[in-house]
Amino acid sequence: MGKNNKTGIYLLTLLVIAGLFSVAGAIVWYGFTKPGTTPTATPFLATNTLTNPKSTVAVTPDIRSTNPHSLDEVQLRSDRNVDYSKLREYLQLKDWRSADRETYLRMLDAAGPKAQASGMTPQDEMNTLPCTDLRTIDQLWSVASNGQQGFTLQMNIVRALGDYRRMYDKVGWQKLPPSNEWLFQLTYNPQTRRMEFLPGKEPNYKDPPPGHLPTVEIGYNFNVALSGALGRCRF
Repeated sequence: MGKNNKTGIYLLTLLVIAGLFSVAGAIVWYGFTKPGTTPTATPFLATNTLTNPKSTVAVTPDIRSTNPHSLDEVQLRSDRNVDYSKLREYLQLKDWRSADRETYLRMLDAAGPKAQASGMTPQDEMNTLPCTDLRTIDQLWSVASNGQQGFTLQMNIVRALGDYRRMYDKVGWQKLPPSNEWLFQLTYNPQTRRMEFLPGKEPNYKDPPPGHLPTVEIGYNFNVALSGALGRCRF
């Protein structure tokens, strides 16, 4: 009989201890779930914008590829492995004459073997001139001139005026009819197989009007070929 009493007391003690742990656990749980109460420790939850569309994690865009503010930020991208570092160097120096010439030479490289051999870009190579290269050249000119030169501005002027002849007059390339006078003049050098400006008939490199530069392809096929390439590339 005494043995049974001891066993009963032992079981009762275990039940009391278990009950105390349950009460303590309930108090802790209530403390963490009570409104307005912040737990002292929170598990780390890895979020992914693909699985969590409401994620507020901000992604900083790469200004080198989207909106460069300096020439050093312009990525010299080329689909034809053309080196535009010299062009950037001339533009950093505001050497518009050398930069204009370098643009012409490097665009021949970007166009293809026919353009490199003849110094003029045939229609078939102009049709495949990489948009990547055109954008690199345009960004370099635009950044160097604070948006006053480059393909983008030239195309914007064309769209605004609705006519290439008026655009030529606006940027200082050619006067309107009836004179149709070219304000600069290109000639072909058979020895070098390159286009060159006649002495005294060069572009305005000292104080170029907005959209005056670069003068690539101007005078013999801008309004057919280069404009087509720029349109294709959505300038």
